[in-house]
Amino acid sequence: MRKHIYTFLILLLGFQGLEAQVNRSTQLSALSGMNESQLFQLWRNASKMGLTEAEMLKMFTEMGVNGSQYLQLKKRFEKKVEETSEADLIEEEENLNQSEADTSYLKSIPTRRKSNVFGIQFFSNAKNTFSPGIKMATPANYVLGPDDQLQLILTGMNESVQLLKINADGFINIKYAGIVQLAGLTIEKAEQLIKKRMALFYPYISQGKTNLTVVLSRYRTIRVAVMGESYRPGNYQVPGVASLFNVLYLTGGPSEKGSLRNIQIIRAGKKIAELDFYQFLLKGAMQENFRLQDQDVIYYPFYNKHISLAGAVKRPSVYELKDNESLKDLFSIAGGFSENAYQQRVKIYQVGALQRSIKDLLVSDMHTYLPQNGDSVLVDALNDTYSNKLNIRGAIRVAGDYELTQGLTLKGLIEKAGGVRENAYLNRGFINRMDDQLQKQLIGFDLVELGRKKELDILLQKNDSIYIPSIENMKQQQFIQLEGAVKNPGIYEFRKGMILEDALLLAGGFAHDADYRKVEVLRQFNQISDSLRDKMLESYLFAVDPALKKTSKEFLLEEKDKIVVTKLLNSENIGTVKVSGEVLYAGNYFLNSRSETAGEMIQRAGGLTPFGNIAQIRIYRNGILVGIDLQEENYRLNANDSIVVPKVEPLVEVDGAVYNHQFVQYESPNLRYYISSSGGLTDKALLKKAYVQYSNGLNKKTKRFLFFRSYPTIKPGSKIIVPSGDGIMNKLINSNNISAVLSSITALVSLFVLLKN
Repeated sequence: MRKHIYTFLILLLGFQGLEAQVNRSTQLSALSGMNESQLFQLWRNASKMGLTEAEMLKMFTEMGVNGSQYLQLKKRFEKKVEETSEADLIEEEENLNQSEADTSYLKSIPTRRKSNVFGIQFFSNAKNTFSPGIKMATPANYVLGPDDQLQLILTGMNESVQLLKINADGFINIKYAGIVQLAGLTIEKAEQLIKKRMALFYPYISQGKTNLTVVLSRYRTIRVAVMGESYRPGNYQVPGVASLFNVLYLTGGPSEKGSLRNIQIIRAGKKIAELDFYQFLLKGAMQENFRLQDQDVIYYPFYNKHISLAGAVKRPSVYELKDNESLKDLFSIAGGFSENAYQQRVKIYQVGALQRSIKDLLVSDMHTYLPQNGDSVLVDALNDTYSNKLNIRGAIRVAGDYELTQGLTLKGLIEKAGGVRENAYLNRGFINRMDDQLQKQLIGFDLVELGRKKELDILLQKNDSIYIPSIENMKQQQFIQLEGAVKNPGIYEFRKGMILEDALLLAGGFAHDADYRKVEVLRQFNQISDSLRDKMLESYLFAVDPALKKTSKEFLLEEKDKIVVTKLLNSENIGTVKVSGEVLYAGNYFLNSRSETAGEMIQRAGGLTPFGNIAQIRIYRNGILVGIDLQEENYRLNANDSIVVPKVEPLVEVDGAVYNHQFVQYESPNLRYYISSSGGLTDKALLKKAYVQYSNGLNKKTKRFLFFRSYPTIKPGSKIIVPSGDGIMNKLINSNNISAVLSSITALVSLFVLLKN
């Protein structure tokens, strides 16, 4: 069991990449190098493995925890499990594997803009996991240094675990074995040295009865600077195990102006390496993915050449080329020509001193041509024309495209295509052809005559298209039409021998509202006559069995017959009327009869509520207000009418050429009263043209006899409208009115005097 416990410890603690943050103020300080989160993870994983209480107590005791401390841990962790969701526990476990340094860039790398430059898109995926492998096994060539933490695990005859950190002077202090200098050694060399020193105090190591395992449980943090044309330049703290490729991705790669072909690594002021990132992208080569050291500098210089490659190539993009790389090298990077590429020459667009230029370059010269910065290379695609293609279609057994061979004729092509079908129309066919002057031609042929006379055979040319029609194509389509109360009305194909019941069956039979006693067949007269006819259709009326059984008198149909099945009388509802407003039961109501009135419909809706006003009821037909007073006359409803019963409206609205547009409480039927209540008339008011809109839709205007005016009676809910006109004209009109009045008075006085005399 001890062996299993320590194996578990190795698996649990071997991947830890964090420097422990020990809470010195608690009793847990006995476990040097492990904080509470790490202890909880250790306890949780031990529980998952099914260790007993005694085994867990023994494990923690050997790590320096006494009985009371273990009970404290158990109580605290059991409570923590109850209060923490599984997702939070998983997140906490992942957090244990992060570095102590500022590693926010590991968690959040913004998605950058897309780039046309090949290679930069590698750094565009924020979810890419090309990050340092904190959980991976320690590389054998990893060089130890200050702040690296080791675990020395003894199993076998001797069992113990020591967590030791390499100090600033580069050594660790092993219990009993003393100080061992490890800085500058690989992990492999360090294990050999530690084993040699500990064997002096643990003899069973030399005898093989005790095994020593050295685990690098936490990497040190190093500082790396990313400079030049970097997308995110600056100083970064990364785990010591991070490689060059890790840092390149984590910092976002180069900017649009930065080079991917000449990434420089500077150490102690000297350039120690150059990286061509294309080797990794194109070949997966990572030979130069060496380990970084503290204070290393990654430098992106400007690019030298950007060449745009477009057209019929496998990977069009903008590529960075080195000074000595040719156009052939560019095509090698891009994967070469695509399948439909024109591979004789390419086009190169260049930027000159004053203007642009274009160059046609043979593909055979690409290996000697060195592109210039800013060149655009275009590869044309082959067009869709063929040098030896024929096409045959129609009533042919194997229609499609065929090869044009030397001396191939029309008869030979038909034989090559399997011959014509049985329904082929042999008296007429044609060839679509384009001549040398690109003029379209149509060449007709007769296959019957062609079979008799070999000299009529036609020599074919490239791109000829041959069409042989079928007999069905030459015949006019024959049909009949069904309308009315059938399930599927429409146009159906006519066939000889079809009777009336057959046609009705094609249409799905009678509908539920069909009057099968009145089935009408309309037939056109023969149209051969040259004279105009007065009667165009002949009508036949039949009573048909609803089950469509044949009768002794079968009626044969003819082409273009039109069959109409009449609907039963009164089979449809008349329609509905919508009643809304101040009625007891508002809603949609079916009309009971064609003569039902608005008053009857309102009674069906329960009548008016105490707030309803019959004088103001409005009726709409097709959305248009119907002017009617239901108190004076009734109204016969139509389908889709709507009745609106408003509330009693004790107000009168005054609008137009008055000083105040307002509502006035109803108190009088006199129009002038409400105009006066609205501030009176303006100078431009035309009182003689005033009119009233009643709430039921009716309108009444002011009437005049001589110089007397009769104004409409005002009712609750009315609207008074006073039009306006030009002020000067009003004055003239008033003067004329006065003159007219005086003239009338003079005439009346004269008449009175004459009568008296």
